Order: sequence, then C-alpha cells, then structure tokens
Amino acid sequence: MKKIMKVINDNCDYVALFLLDVVGMILELVAARLMSPIFGNSNYVWTAIIGIILLAGSLGNIIGGKIASIKHPRYVLGLMLLFAAFYVAIIPVVDKDWLQSIKDMNFPTQFSATLGSIMFFLIPSIILSVFPPILMKEKIGAAKDKGKESGKITAVIAIGSLVGTFIGGFWLIPALGTRMIFALIALTILLISFVVKPLTKVEDSKRTPYIIVSIITVVVVLSSMITVWKSNKNEDIISIDTEYGRIIIESEDDGVLYYKQSGAYSSATYTDENLKYELVFKYLKKYDDMFKYRDVKNALMIGGAAYQYPKYYISHYTDKKMDVVEIDPMSTEIAKKYFYLDDLLADYGDDRLGLYNDDGRLFMSNCDNKYDAILNDAFSGSVPVSTMTTIEAAKIVHKCLKNDGVYMSNVLGVVSGQKGRFLRSEAKTLMKVFEHVYVLPIRKVSKDDEYANWMLIATDSEKYSPDDAVKLEFSDDDIVLTDDYNPIDSMTSTDYFDR
Repeated sequence: MKKIMKVINDNCDYVALFLLDVVGMILELVAARLMSPIFGNSNYVWTAIIGIILLAGSLGNIIGGKIASIKHPRYVLGLMLLFAAFYVAIIPVVDKDWLQSIKDMNFPTQFSATLGSIMFFLIPSIILSVFPPILMKEKIGAAKDKGKESGKITAVIAIGSLVGTFIGGFWLIPALGTRMIFALIALTILLISFVVKPLTKVEDSKRTPYIIVSIITVVVVLSSMITVWKSNKNEDIISIDTEYGRIIIESEDDGVLYYKQSGAYSSATYTDENLKYELVFKYLKKYDDMFKYRDVKNALMIGGAAYQYPKYYISHYTDKKMDVVEIDPMSTEIAKKYFYLDDLLADYGDDRLGLYNDDGRLFMSNCDNKYDAILNDAFSGSVPVSTMTTIEAAKIVHKCLKNDGVYMSNVLGVVSGQKGRFLRSEAKTLMKVFEHVYVLPIRKVSKDDEYANWMLIATDSEKYSPDDAVKLEFSDDDIVLTDDYNPIDSMTSTDYFDR
C-alpha cells in the first residue's frame, strides 16, 4: 500500500500537468463555439482565438518562471488556479451579454473577435500555462538525468494537448454543448488546484485565507453548473452543439420557429401546421426561376439546414424529385424533430426526397447522377461556403448538370463598389465555365450598394434571358476565385455593410 501511495504521490504533478493541457486545448476548441453565434465562424474568429491563446501561453510561461523562484510557488499557483476556475465558471453566465455589447460597438470583425478573445480567454489561458516552469525547476533541478526529466515533462504537455483535442472535438462538444463544457472546465481546474499541493510547507496563517477562497470558488463553480443546466431547459431557445457548429432554435411571437447557425438565421418554419410547408424566407421562392430555363424534374440542393425550400418544393411540385446534401447529420435530425421534415416524409414518402449527409462539393465529385438544376444555399453564417465558390467547384457543378441545366446560387451582398467585390468575382468565376451568367435581385432594392440577397444564375441554355438581371460593371479588383486564392472572408465581411 505504501508503494502504491508513493507512486501516486510521485506522479500527481504529472497528472495535474496533463489535465491542465487537456482543459487548455478544450478551452481553445470551445472558444470558437462561444463566439460564433455573435461573430460568425470565419477565419478572423479562429485567428483571433489562436493568436490570443498563443500569447497567453507565452505570458504564462514567463510568469511561471518568476513564480518558480519565490518562497511558496505552489501556494501562489493554487490561488491562481482557483481564480481561473472562478473566471471560467462565470463565462457561460455572462457570455451572451458581453459579446453582444462588443458587437454593438460596430468594430471590424477582426478587432471585435480579438477583444472578445482577450476578455474571455486571455487570463485563464495565462494561468493554465504557469505550472510547467514551476514543475521544471523542481523536477529538473533535483533529477540526476536532467535530459530525461525534461523530455518527460515536455511529452506530458504534448500528450495532454493531443488528448484534449480529441476528447473536445470528437466527444465533448457534440455530447454536452459549449456552456456545460465551460462549467466542467471550471470544475476540473478547481480540482487541479488541490492536486498541485498548494498548502505544502505553508505557514498556518496562509491556510485559512486559502480555504476561504476555495470555498467561494466551489460555490461559484457549482452555481454556474446549475445555471447552465437550467438555461438548457429553456423551451424558447434550444442550443445544440454539433461537430460542425452551434445550432440555435428560437421560437418567436410571430408564429415562426427560427434556425440560427454561426450568428445568422439560416432557416425557419411556421409553427402553424397548416403552413408548415410554406416559405418563411421569401427569397427562396426565387429558386423557382429554374423552371424558366428547363423542364426540371430532378434537382439537387446543396445546404439543407432546416430544409425550408425542399419541403416547399416536394409539397408544391408533386411530380418532381430532389436530392439534398447537408454536411451536418445533426441538422437533418433537427429538421426532422423541430421543422416538420418527418411530417413531409410521412405525407409524401421518401422516394422523391433524397437525404445525404456529405460535403456538397465532394458529393458532386463522386455522384453519377445528372441533374436538371443544382441549387446552392450553403453558408457558414452569412458567408457562402468557400469551397463552393471557386472555378474548380464550378467545373464540378457543370459536370453534374444535364445539357442546358441551370445552376442557382444565393449570395448575400451588393453589386457595386468595393462592397460588391465578392459577388462580381463569383459571377466572373462562373463566366469561365458557363455560357450565360445572370445576377438577379431577390427583392426590390433601391440602389446597387444596398446589402441584400442576390441570385446568381449560370447556364448554357439560350431558353430564357431574365429582364430583371443586373448589368455588372467589373473592376480590376474582381478576380476569378480558385482553390488556391479565395479571400472570401475579407470580400464578404459584414464590416463593409451598414448594420
């Protein structure tokens, strides 16, 4: 028994180090999920998070090196970990209001995402990086084989980060949701604060303050977990974390259930069962223009979300078929449970509606079917999925269409000036593959620089030339988008537009 206790005692520091790196990596993964409902899921958000956490790691190592030289470094480390647990515990309680207040300042996304990352993740990430220098001084200084001990500590750090990545990405986020993960991270840090033996060889006068701080932290962490659990029971707002993002389902007084992802409203349905197959977002009716170009019997839609248009299409055009490709399997399950997709399948059968959970471009690359029309409504927040916007993607689309088939893509933006660079570049890209490309306003706009939905139509058909097509005036800044160069985040940034 003594030998077992000695092994445990000798290795508890490595366990603490391992767990700190596990929670550190999980914190980085869930950081994007916390911010995406407000700032979207663009490269700007990820860059801000990764940059701030890397900065925090460097600062934490520097601070840890200084603490390692004081009289009771573990006492100070324990207090810092208690503060980190306290800090992380309040994040899921205040995140919505604080992040929204940052967004309301109307700063560019780059600055807002960086400010949000500093506010929520800088301090806890600094504290999580304090322990390695302290442990290195203690272990390496007393070790006979300093190189072996140094390698052991470095390996534990790397393995902890690896385990945290897999646990967070593959299991925790889809299973528990972002806010509960923050509460569990706080609880884990709280437990680690005791594992690092903060009260060893410390004067009695310092023990009482530490115990008081510990009790306060325990109360805050448990209160946070209860608050998060209760908020998850709120029937008006349902938040579901999937492997691809956070989906928020909101019911409003207007009789509509909304589907929101990465900070943007992606789909909706009327809660009145008599209207469950009707279109809430009227811009989707523009997809019906495909019938002007071809006798469409079989269509493919990229991007299902809550399957608003597929429900309308199947229920209103009973002689037609549609395949829908949605990358997130959970989206399909949510559409079945909350947005009447199960009702549609029961009412009309599943022989006319094909449901595929796959990446849209990969699906088309591997498909053997030829479609009369391909409809693209795939977005990440308010930004089109970048892999569907390039000339390589356009060639794949063209290959999957029947002769004189039609491709229609919904785009948010404007058509003129610097703000319209993406829409014009996308049109220019499609022109390299299709004989005819048109840009149509989905609703009446008062001026060309008004932010709105536009429908890009590409076809080889001579059958129809729309009267309401907008004549584009290309500039030298407009480019052909490729897989190699596609600066979609900068070209579609909502910072360009009036909010």
